[in-house]
Amino acid sequence: MIENQIETRLVKKQSKFPAVCTYCDSKIAPDEIYYLEEGVEEHIHSLIARKFCSNCYTKYGERILVKGRKE
Repeated sequence: MIENQIETRLVKKQSKFPAVCTYCDSKIAPDEIYYLEEGVEEHIHSLIARKFCSNCYTKYGERILVKGRKE
């Protein structure tokens, strides 16, 4: 079975509302910097786009977070 995968990247954003990091489940407070997943060529709906806190982004980097593997 062939999976239809969308190529994604992480974009730096400032939170307007409280959120939760997809990787570590820590809280992302309003006005805090976080990284939002978006499609490179295709649109990813905001309901399925993952959000990552700046600590996880600094610690693991974009490549590991986008692939979705926990170490």
